[in-house]
Amino acid sequence: MKHIFHHPPEKLTGRKYWRSVGEYADTPEFRSWLEQEFPAGAAEMKLDGVSRRSFLKLMGASTALAGLGLAACRKPLHLVPFQKSSEWSIPGKALFYASGMPRRFGVMPLVVTTHDGRPTKIEGNPLHPSSLGATDTFAQASLLNLYDPDRSRFFIERGVKSEGEAFEYFLDDLIANAGDGSGLAFLLEENNSPSRERLRKQILKRFPAASWVVYEPLGYELSDAAANAAYGPGIRLRPVLEKADVILSLDCDFLGLDSVSVADSRAFSNRRRVEKPGDTMNRLYAVENRFTVTGGIADHRLRVAASQIGHFALELAAELGISTSGITKPAGEVSFPEGWIREVAADLKSAR
Repeated sequence: MKHIFHHPPEKLTGRKYWRSVGEYADTPEFRSWLEQEFPAGAAEMKLDGVSRRSFLKLMGASTALAGLGLAACRKPLHLVPFQKSSEWSIPGKALFYASGMPRRFGVMPLVVTTHDGRPTKIEGNPLHPSSLGATDTFAQASLLNLYDPDRSRFFIERGVKSEGEAFEYFLDDLIANAGDGSGLAFLLEENNSPSRERLRKQILKRFPAASWVVYEPLGYELSDAAANAAYGPGIRLRPVLEKADVILSLDCDFLGLDSVSVADSRAFSNRRRVEKPGDTMNRLYAVENRFTVTGGIADHRLRVAASQIGHFALELAAELGISTSGITKPAGEVSFPEGWIREVAADLKSAR
């Protein structure tokens, strides 16, 4: 029999603890939500003597009433109707737009579904070979940013609310006194947008001495440098995963955060399907310092410290007979599970 835990009554004196920011603020909106979510007397309902049929009827009625309220589908309060409707827009009928989401190696082709001019769903473009109708979690979550209640709704200057006109005056004054751009710098994150590239050229044409700096805290400069050193300048590596029988991932979440495109995930997954006799699956080895999507789906996973990835690569190269002369070995002595490097090397050799 299931044990029912009865919470002790709340103390009226002494220190009071709150379980959320909303409870701490105790605003009228929070009290209204609390009463809708947890009706009075719900905790005291006794199941003794209530049949399963009666219980399901009660739950069904509660669900139906909750659905009538559409508590999770309320239209945000900041949305306003059209001042001038578009002639091709029909109220209630979806309108689709082909779009794209910038990625490090290009863009992810998307199809955006809109209702009454407002985006409501994002999916991959089924007519584009790099998507074929699929997306990743970042593309799906990007839609929520449009309706995030915590988005900034006004200008802020040094932590104080400001107006758009003040920002425009600031820009006008900056442009008038910038001269050739000496001392003017633009710091941006990496983005492959052609519109931003066009703006960059216009800005540097107007301010030739200005600095345009692109910085990413988790960039790929080292991987690009390694590719240039191994294959020459201007070379970009792209693994052909659909032809790979054995894959070794060294601290690379190529199925998750380090994914180049959904096409790579699709190519990898296609080799995991066995549909008829004689079909073979690929095999994935993952050596990483944290749990990732790639490590979760790997056939064999080895968890090591991030500082030991270089040691593993050098020992594996030696086992494969690859010369590592001229490469400085990382400091410190490490040891890996017995047979791990040997078996990985043997598997890689069998699938040259």
